[in-house]
Amino acid sequence: MNPIERRLQLDLAAARYLDALERDDFAAMAEMWRAASDDNELEALLREVHAGLLEERAHGELAAVAKGIAIAVQDHLPSAQIVRQSCGPTTVGDVADELYRNSPDRLPIDAHLLNERLRGSQKPLPEDLGLSMLTAWAESHFGKGPPEYWRVFRQAAVKLVLRYAAENEYRLAARRNSKPEAKP
Repeated sequence: MNPIERRLQLDLAAARYLDALERDDFAAMAEMWRAASDDNELEALLREVHAGLLEERAHGELAAVAKGIAIAVQDHLPSAQIVRQSCGPTTVGDVADELYRNSPDRLPIDAHLLNERLRGSQKPLPEDLGLSMLTAWAESHFGKGPPEYWRVFRQAAVKLVLRYAAENEYRLAARRNSKPEAKP
């Protein structure tokens, strides 16, 4: 059997095993483990499948706990800021959340209504954060808004972009010097 056929055979075995897991077919799973007792590659594959499933489950549980905590904080402390590690570009929702927590004085009610609608957006901010370009971009995606709102939105966007950049630089700097230096 050539290596390509062997890899295909192992991939099919993994697919059958996952199918048996989903259907709770314990007899099929036991049969595959019996076959794996004589085949080191198959055993390693089944162990890899289980490790991946355990990792996926742990990740899902952590995400559910984090979401529950965030909801509890938002419900009981609506002005509190939940600091999350940025793992991508700054989004419209990030800026709207910042404006929700640090609302500027004397914004019209329609600005607050627009901000509430934007809080759920995951759309990344555009590269150009000039006021006229940002306003045109935002109004083309989210509709008309008061000029005062887009001015404070831009200020908050610039502040967040700079904050996230500084946090990322700090993490990179801390990572580079993570090894303690030997003292003479």
